[in-house]
Amino acid sequence: MASKKKKPANTGKEAPWIALLLVLVASAITWFPSVKNDFVNWDDIIYIMNNDMIHSFSLENISKIFSTYWMGNYHPFAILSFTFDYQFFKITPQGYHFHNMVLHLVNTALVYFFCFHLMNRRVGIATVAALLFAVHPMHVESVAWISERKDLLYTMWFLMALIAYLFYCRNKDFKYLGLSLILFLFSLLSKAQAVTLPLSLLALDYFLNRKFTVKTLAEKIPFFLLSLVFGIIAIYAQKADNSINAVNISKVSSFFYGSYGLCMYFVKLIVPVGLNCFYEYPVNVSGGLPVYVYLSPLVFVFIGVLLWLTWKKRPYIAFGLVFFLLTIFPVLQFLPVGGAVMADRYSYIPYLGLFIIAGIGFYELADKAGRSNRHSFLLISGVVVAVLFMTLSWNRIGVWKNSITLWTDVMEKNPRCVSAYINRGFIYNQDENKLYEKAILDCEAGMLVDSNNYKLYVNRAVSYKKLGLFDLSFDDLNKAIEKNSTDKDAFLDRGIMYTDHYNKYDLGIADFREFLKLHPDSKDAMFNMGVAYYKKQSGDTALIYLEKVVRLYPGFAPAYYLTALTYAEKNNFSEAIRYGNQAQSLGYALDQGLLKEWQELEKAK
Repeated sequence: MASKKKKPANTGKEAPWIALLLVLVASAITWFPSVKNDFVNWDDIIYIMNNDMIHSFSLENISKIFSTYWMGNYHPFAILSFTFDYQFFKITPQGYHFHNMVLHLVNTALVYFFCFHLMNRRVGIATVAALLFAVHPMHVESVAWISERKDLLYTMWFLMALIAYLFYCRNKDFKYLGLSLILFLFSLLSKAQAVTLPLSLLALDYFLNRKFTVKTLAEKIPFFLLSLVFGIIAIYAQKADNSINAVNISKVSSFFYGSYGLCMYFVKLIVPVGLNCFYEYPVNVSGGLPVYVYLSPLVFVFIGVLLWLTWKKRPYIAFGLVFFLLTIFPVLQFLPVGGAVMADRYSYIPYLGLFIIAGIGFYELADKAGRSNRHSFLLISGVVVAVLFMTLSWNRIGVWKNSITLWTDVMEKNPRCVSAYINRGFIYNQDENKLYEKAILDCEAGMLVDSNNYKLYVNRAVSYKKLGLFDLSFDDLNKAIEKNSTDKDAFLDRGIMYTDHYNKYDLGIADFREFLKLHPDSKDAMFNMGVAYYKKQSGDTALIYLEKVVRLYPGFAPAYYLTALTYAEKNNFSEAIRYGNQAQSLGYALDQGLLKEWQELEKAK
């Protein structure tokens, strides 16, 4: 009897690439609808639409980018990435969304490679973990929200740093340790949440059975020093934006709210429904903490028992849990920052630890099932979960289509969220929408929830002004200042009303000065100060403000035009012509007859 030819051993060289390709295809299918989305008025206006700093890679702009806090954060690499986008896409949202999608695909590939090498080239584990990372609905906020580019960037460098460190542990080559440190610095420059990397490296040491010696601890010292520096920077950034405990949560309440947030991240991992871009702190009818929030610290008992049971027998569960806890801990509201108790975007890196547990668990179950019916059922179940998550992500991406769909979703899930009424009302007021009556309805609905929120009065004042109801608009601006005189936003709008509609230039100038105390380089305030002095026929003072606007914001055409008019009033027609030509080159529709008149007057001098 002829002996059967032995099958050649599977080298595994093709399978990893095929599996990765399938994961990337699933990810691209999931996220491609996001490319069609618009900007949203949740940071996108500040980071991109009204951000002159991203218009060029000049040394002055780069210096500002690296020395500026942005909305309570320090993340210069994220702003640089928007500067890169602006060179190609200007203010076209599709290009920015496409960049976000590409970064997520890169991160998905990095997750795959990290898990592949961590788990000794087991394709199945890497595939499951990367697929969950690729399509999980909790990641929609990080990918579909342009301003959350910082999440994608810090994760990319973070994962590269983990991979480099893993190679260092396996090869004992210090160049990989140095590379990991550099990549860690890049991650920190993208988002402060990266400060958890050194602790994550210690968790990796545990998983790799590295002994905790003086040497293994000493090699982490540069990492911890960087964490300390950027942690301090992050605290100063949050203080500068008044984001730390902005909602006045007590220390006792913050412990329960932090525990509640941790519970919800576990819940949303398994049942990612009811997602929201703004999770307000839950309170009961009397304004206190609900019972379920008081019970939430029991999650630590569950975690403690699970770690005790798995520390030696199932180290991958302990590693995944510890990785999750270490990376999610800084954004749990034990130290309240901002106005939300949790955020989907905060799960972007932390969930990796739990996805690794899922990948290994799936692999072990499949291995035990062999080629039985149970194996087929397991694979079908896995595909069903992946398709379900993809479908949920598609639907969630649709919510992020534009500002109106985003804030309408928040209102439907939480009708008492005042921020949603403010933000949707703001968008209704924009010239491209002109839905002023709807904006007024949103303001009044918000006032039923919180009648002291000054932003609602500012929004309604804008609506009334657009409708030509100037006295009602003025009354609302006065109410806004009465409700909150420290923010100064209403002073700018009231100053414009004084200048443009009531011809009370001194009162307008006084309001602009109040606004400039808080925003000394505000383009709008300086320009309108110039308008007020021009109308008051104080040309020399007007030029002080207008020329500062031109110097700081060289692309702002109206400032060039008004500067030209001011010089013409002073009979300095050569300067009037120069500034008029610059305004025209920037797209300002300058009266050619006026320009010709200046030229003739200059010749006649």
